[in-house]
Amino acid sequence: MASITGASGISSILGQYSGIGADQIDQLLQGDAIPKLRAQNRIEDIQKEKTAWSDIKTRLNNFLKKTEDLQKLDTFQSKKATSSNEASVKISGTAAAGEGKYSVQVKQLATSTSLTGAKLASNDQALLASGKLTLKTAEVDADGKAKEFTFAIDSSDSLKDVAAKINKETKNSNITATIVDNRLVLSDKKTGDRTFTVEGSVKNSLGLSDTEAKATQGQNAEFVLNGIDITRQSNNVNDVIEGVTFELLQTTEEGKDVSLTLTNDTSKMKTAVKDFVTQYNSLMSLINDKVKVGDPSSDKNTDAGALAGDSTLIRLQSELRNMVAPAYTVGGGLKANQLGISITDRQGTLALDEKKFDEMLTKDPEAVKDFFFKSEKIGTETKTSGYAVDLKDIADKYLSEKSGNKGILAVKFDTYEANIKDLNKQITRLDAVLEQKKARYVDMFTRLDQAMMQAQEQMSWLISQVDSFNSGK
Repeated sequence: MASITGASGISSILGQYSGIGADQIDQLLQGDAIPKLRAQNRIEDIQKEKTAWSDIKTRLNNFLKKTEDLQKLDTFQSKKATSSNEASVKISGTAAAGEGKYSVQVKQLATSTSLTGAKLASNDQALLASGKLTLKTAEVDADGKAKEFTFAIDSSDSLKDVAAKINKETKNSNITATIVDNRLVLSDKKTGDRTFTVEGSVKNSLGLSDTEAKATQGQNAEFVLNGIDITRQSNNVNDVIEGVTFELLQTTEEGKDVSLTLTNDTSKMKTAVKDFVTQYNSLMSLINDKVKVGDPSSDKNTDAGALAGDSTLIRLQSELRNMVAPAYTVGGGLKANQLGISITDRQGTLALDEKKFDEMLTKDPEAVKDFFFKSEKIGTETKTSGYAVDLKDIADKYLSEKSGNKGILAVKFDTYEANIKDLNKQITRLDAVLEQKKARYVDMFTRLDQAMMQAQEQMSWLISQVDSFNSGK
């Protein structure tokens, strides 16, 4: 048998006598390899389709994000805030805040209650005192009683150790402990006229005795809003006007009130709509490129898209075109073209007439919001409708990857993977068949080579014998 040494797995000396070597055997196997070649070509085609759909999925996801931005109240009802003296008072507003003008005079800022202990010899040496330290805080429990926190102090504990024990409970007590110049300082994290007390057998050892410790009582913020005297525990006041927060930073002189305004910021809404239009056109441009049929009469048809004739993509293209410029939306009753939104060409390019949009935004901002997104409470359920909602529903139908409710693209990708897996199995089986046939051919023609070699040797011997016989006469 011939040794296997060539790149094809067939000995390079095969065929010396028969003339049938590796190249001839490969030619014999070409016909049997056609199904394998078809499977490989099909995998390549599927991979191209899968890549094209991955590109579509990415653009569709980007488009979905833009439609979701058009469903956020902050997009339509964000506020622009101004202050005549930002060093003293600032104002901000949520989507729930209305437009308004305010005049504020800050009489007094809110401060925190604190207790500063007497100076000790060291902050890291043992106090040589053991017992209990109890903090009675301004926080109350469900029954309205003041919350108490008791700490066990060992004789080996230093001032640092005591501070660490107190700070472990800060999230519950709102009391923090710091050490300043070997003094234990206890502070209420919250501002306002709040009181806490210190009790326990080690109180005096910590420098917190009634005669040595210095207490500073916290105070409430006091300010005048549009002529109304108001008192609050915090300098950030968000419960006077719905959706509005006043940040008090420093006191103001009497008669020098700070003027504040909140107005609707329409720039965010307009930017969101422009971004939506841009992303829609990017998506449709890619779809048009992938679905184009090119020149079907051409043998090569290099202009055809990777998904030409794909019914799923054609359906998505059609759904988006039909939905993006509807006659009206359920949400607000406005027509898309009233907002300056329209299709401008046969490719489905979307355009925004900014002048028209600005005019409608100035005339009726609430109607513009409802056009894109409207939420209504019907009984115990909330119903949403509008332009952005309808477009998001289309995108979700294709992009959903929820278990048990996979979207169209998830199902398509699963099908691609299953087909590739089946084709690879076919290729593996075909490879085994081809290897078996090649082995049979190698064995067959090796035997033929051997037989022809033996016949040639016998012929040479016979010729030599005849020549010897003739020469002896």
